[in-house]
Amino acid sequence: MNLSWTELQNLVRKHWQKYTRLQKVVLVSAPLLVATVLLILIAWASRPEYIPLFNKLSAAEAGAITNELRELNIPYRLENNGATILVPKKEAAQARLELANAGLPEASTFSFENLDQMRLGETKEDRQLRFLLGLQNELETTIQTLDGIEYARVHIVLPQPSLFAEAQKDTTAAVTIKPLYGAKIGEDQVEAIINLLSHSVEGLDAKNVTVVDTYGKVLSNAYGSNGDSQGLTTKQLQYQQEVVSNIEKSVQSMLDKVFGIGTTVVRAHATLNFDQTKIVSETYEEGAILSREEITETTQNDSTDGGVPGTDANTAYNTPGPGGLTSRAERSSRTENFQPDVYQNETIISPGQIKRLTVSIMADAESISQHQIPDMEKIVASAVGLDRDRGDEIQVARFTFNKTYDLERQSALDAAAHQEQIMQYIQLGSGLVLLLLFLIFLILRLRRKKKSGAENSILSVQEGSQPVTLKEAERLLASQREAQRLLEQEVELKLAQKRIKTQAEIEREKLRKEVDKYIDNNPDEVARLIKSWMVEEQ
Repeated sequence: MNLSWTELQNLVRKHWQKYTRLQKVVLVSAPLLVATVLLILIAWASRPEYIPLFNKLSAAEAGAITNELRELNIPYRLENNGATILVPKKEAAQARLELANAGLPEASTFSFENLDQMRLGETKEDRQLRFLLGLQNELETTIQTLDGIEYARVHIVLPQPSLFAEAQKDTTAAVTIKPLYGAKIGEDQVEAIINLLSHSVEGLDAKNVTVVDTYGKVLSNAYGSNGDSQGLTTKQLQYQQEVVSNIEKSVQSMLDKVFGIGTTVVRAHATLNFDQTKIVSETYEEGAILSREEITETTQNDSTDGGVPGTDANTAYNTPGPGGLTSRAERSSRTENFQPDVYQNETIISPGQIKRLTVSIMADAESISQHQIPDMEKIVASAVGLDRDRGDEIQVARFTFNKTYDLERQSALDAAAHQEQIMQYIQLGSGLVLLLLFLIFLILRLRRKKKSGAENSILSVQEGSQPVTLKEAERLLASQREAQRLLEQEVELKLAQKRIKTQAEIEREKLRKEVDKYIDNNPDEVARLIKSWMVEEQ
């Protein structure tokens, strides 16, 4: 069938007019929506995937690299305030090669790779300087790998060796770090940086390492000699606060159960010893015998008396005297050598021991009597492990507590409870009103259905009967109009009766207004009265 352009337009217009407005909207919007989704999917699928080319670049390095990428016609994107450069994944390898040929990014410091090259006329000091610069660069690279650190610079000072130990200076180092945006450098990271440098540089002690950030804050002040903390670090302060808090909670809960909540106030203060102490003691006892030497010495001496002096004494024949003298001596000694038993006892006292403890308790004079104070002091001292020898103290005193805040708080709670109760009553009344309106709506709807059902039955009867004449139809129509008029009169009569109030209703309305006025003027009395009614009902 051949149709002209005009006939085709008329045919399309005729079919278009057959559709409803909703069908027309669907027929137009559906193809447009499908075409839009297809175009979005095609654009998303053809979009190149970008990957990081370089990270943590300085402004000068990022500027030089982006200029080179523009000359190479390689698209790129910047992130992290220009510190990260992204390029399409397909062109990343080619971009790295081209930038490497151009010498980008340029290294601003030496590295250990420079030590592989020998220079003509280089002295030992020059090579030592190159080694130091390479070590600094390697440490900077290592520190920048830590979480939360964007940039780091390391400076190491190696003193010249001296022949005298007293004149030898210490090796020192300084580290400057720039944290990432929103990141916070913790004590653990500072300690890790200090340990990293002290174990990477020969002769560098942890106490000679200084760590600062780009905001001018010294981060290594908490570390003193031997890498230990001089003063209390954050962890030590937290531990001390936990110890004090546990003591206060333990004593407060014990007193609250005995005397009641709000009758006592407990405060404690503890001084902790965070020094690690090592005690070495030696005990000597008699051990086994190594050698024993016994010496016994006996001496005996015999003597004889001479003759009478004179010439006879000079003769060859002497006559013995009446008798002689004999002496005898004995001496003995014993020497024993022992190997003594040596007992060595080594005790290490861990840090965190309580050095001194003080506890203060304030008791309410209205709730706690004076004769209860000594018993309270003894019980609390025993509970916290009070030691008078180390200077611990406990103080208990009676005071009259200021209960204004408690009274205001109680009144606020009562007011809130009263307000909540009023809201409950309002919600209950609103629910009853809605329920009443719903019931009235159902009754009216049932009446309307009943009326419509009667009319439908009349019509059905009329439709099922034989055709009527014009006079019968006029009579039937007049009867329906009369019935409708009577129904309207009945409705108006009921409405008039509702508008006319009896004397009892007027009295009830007057009484209701007076009750509402009394409720508005005395809400507290009404709430108390309702509470009493509720209690009586329960």
